[in-house]
Amino acid sequence: MNELLSLDRQADTLGRPTSSYVTQRNQGATMVETAETLWQRIALVARDRGGKDALVCVDDDGVQRRVTYFELLDDVRNLSKSFASIGMRRGDRLALLATNRIEWITTYLAAARLGIVVVPLNTFFKPAEVEYALRQSRARHVVLLDEFRNVNFERILSTICPNWSSSMAGNLYDPALPDVRTAVLISRSKREESAVTDSYYSFADLLNAGAETSATSADQIAADVLPSDLALIKYTSGSTGFPKGVMLTQGGIVANALSHTTRLGVAAGEERWFSPMPFFHSGGSIWGLMTTLTRGSTLIFTEAFNPLLALELLERERCTAFFGVPTMLRDMITLMRDRSFDLRELRYAAIGDPSLAASFRELVPSLKTTFNSFGLTECYGCATVTSPSDSEERQATTCGRFLDGLEYRVVEPGTNRDVEPGEAGEVLIRGNVMVGYWDMPTETAKAIDADGWLHSEDLISVDADGYVTYVGRLKAMLKVGGENVAAEEVENVLLSHPAVHECVVVGVPDPRRDQVGLAFIGLEPAHDASPEELRDWCSARLARFKVPEYFEFVPAIARTANGKPDRPAMQLLAEKTFDRSREASNAGR
Repeated sequence: MNELLSLDRQADTLGRPTSSYVTQRNQGATMVETAETLWQRIALVARDRGGKDALVCVDDDGVQRRVTYFELLDDVRNLSKSFASIGMRRGDRLALLATNRIEWITTYLAAARLGIVVVPLNTFFKPAEVEYALRQSRARHVVLLDEFRNVNFERILSTICPNWSSSMAGNLYDPALPDVRTAVLISRSKREESAVTDSYYSFADLLNAGAETSATSADQIAADVLPSDLALIKYTSGSTGFPKGVMLTQGGIVANALSHTTRLGVAAGEERWFSPMPFFHSGGSIWGLMTTLTRGSTLIFTEAFNPLLALELLERERCTAFFGVPTMLRDMITLMRDRSFDLRELRYAAIGDPSLAASFRELVPSLKTTFNSFGLTECYGCATVTSPSDSEERQATTCGRFLDGLEYRVVEPGTNRDVEPGEAGEVLIRGNVMVGYWDMPTETAKAIDADGWLHSEDLISVDADGYVTYVGRLKAMLKVGGENVAAEEVENVLLSHPAVHECVVVGVPDPRRDQVGLAFIGLEPAHDASPEELRDWCSARLARFKVPEYFEFVPAIARTANGKPDRPAMQLLAEKTFDRSREASNAGR
């Protein structure tokens, strides 16, 4: 309790209100933030909910851990003290490469307390993708899990930076990543802490040492942290083919969480959310995590998604809300049709696909609200969401209305002319949106115009009552199982194969992942390649979800008058190819 009182006094001495919205003009853009940092918000919540479960996690080994709000704050404060003691400072970038574990959350919040910017790394990244993100973000610190299943993250880093093996913790150097100085290793419970090498600090040791470390340095750093400080640089695939680091502020994250939970009618401290969304994804670290922690609710999560474990936890933990993507929900519905689960407490569920709403309501009669949303990482994930007050039809068929604090326009692509209600166009968003793309001023200028409008390159329609229907994407992007995949990034990898002369990657429907990639391949003269060979080539260089599911060999790629690949023409060819495949499949039954 003394710890919590000291937190309250610290928040008071900063002289900033803890719950009001601040609207300001920033270079022509309307920015909406709360006057709170992440640390202040969670400290405030813990004052009333301290003994309540904040987190319940089941890891891949089946080990369950519970952490109360008091315990979470103690761990965050202790880890931040150790971080400060080994030289981490406000404004540093800290790359975080780990699966969904409590250590991920503790690291994130300890960094935020000190104003350190977290760079979440996708755990499906291959070494080249990890290296790109670390170099482009100029990360100074790395916190990583040692291993997960058959992936050894420590080995990935050692491959990129072999010189670390002869460096001491806190004084790392390798020309491959010259900015990185510190690496902290999270060890799985089955691994002895003594296995941590001299190059890495031990996460467990830092956490324990923080309880005995003076708070002076960390408190001094924390006192200067502002809501406008960056919290995250999230890498998202871009239409350039190179991932871009989306800069998101602490105040913007809190504002988004409070805005979307208000729309959902979430009662403070009353909900028990199950969310298997990965924390490296906005859906995990902003929606799932911040939905609960900013309201004093409980987050139940797993290290990796397993549909049976998800249903068992929903039942055992008496969860009131579920958040995931359609791919996950489809797997759960399949199991629910064969086995009974007691989900009578479940009232909210993210659906994401109108075709699933009726099925899920049928299987879970207690369900009151199925919510859909539209958003992008550049506006903190969620920009629109349905409400419990909306009709079942609107909950199932629309993405709801824009959140408070966001302005929007729907314009005709190429002309910027505002379209009529119900007409599809590109959506421009202003308000609580990203600061920009890290160290990419040209890309930032393309995305955010002089009047502060974020050009989403997403097509939507908005009816006369403000309800949004998602139409599609302008940019050459696929959405595979909830993950963005830049077609040009995949194409660049395929073009590096000696047998590939030209290629285009488009999206085709998939019953489980919504969309998968189909690669049209034009081969070099006198060269040959099989789909299996190209799939293996991609698998060695790209995260699994980015690898095309299908490969079609064609004499030539259709091109526009200026010589660029004609994506619409190739998309049409893909649709015709799949129609013929389905007809042949049906005829053979």
